[in-house]
Amino acid sequence: MPERCEKCNQLYQLEPSFFYGAMYVNYGFTVGIAIAVFLAMNVLGNNFELHHYLIGIIIAIFVLAPLTFRLGRSVWINMFIKYNPNALDEEEKAQALKRGQ
Repeated sequence: MPERCEKCNQLYQLEPSFFYGAMYVNYGFTVGIAIAVFLAMNVLGNNFELHHYLIGIIIAIFVLAPLTFRLGRSVWINMFIKYNPNALDEEEKAQALKRGQ
């Protein structure tokens, strides 16, 4: 993961262990995936045994792990920092005003 945002230069690691909270968000995503897979398998065929459900859920969680990892971090940091796509432009304008240009 990059150290800073390439658009706004925001430091991602706000404090040591900042993204530990993202594990809770990721947990919520994986629970949602597990419920969705269970419901999908239940709708598609009601004759599955318990271990079939577990295998399907585990496979889905492992396949989607890279996505949920990044999405959990994005959701977590967006709870604390508002994204401003024009932040660099505004910072450059402010510095130009300070220099008297």
